[in-house]
Amino acid sequence: MRSANLLNDFAFKYVFGEDCKEANDALKSLLTVFLERKVNHVVVKNSEMVKDYSKMKSPRLDLLVEFDDQTTVDLEMQLRQTKDNLPIRFSYYLARLHGSQELEGKYYGELKETIVLVFFNVNLMLAYK
Repeated sequence: MRSANLLNDFAFKYVFGEDCKEANDALKSLLTVFLERKVNHVVVKNSEMVKDYSKMKSPRLDLLVEFDDQTTVDLEMQLRQTKDNLPIRFSYYLARLHGSQELEGKYYGELKETIVLVFFNVNLMLAYK
């Protein structure tokens, strides 16, 4: 039996994003290790960001999950260098996730925690000199 290369987007999404107990357990273990916090329950959410107006970018996140305390985590696998400035792209994702929260009539301090966790197979220091 061959093992999947988890640096591949499709394998990453399949292993951690499938709607089954094994994938959910693997996802909870991955998040527990990298976020250094106990993860009891996660739900994989729709990873497509809806546009607020026609000229916005509409990225599809690799894997979007929500904890039982409503913390949102975007997990991204970046295998290759792109023409994009990757740190800025992932900052944009974070801003969009914050902006998608319903805050009308509330204080900014009520924003739910949002995390973008990126697994890079790219040397960022060389990419942006």
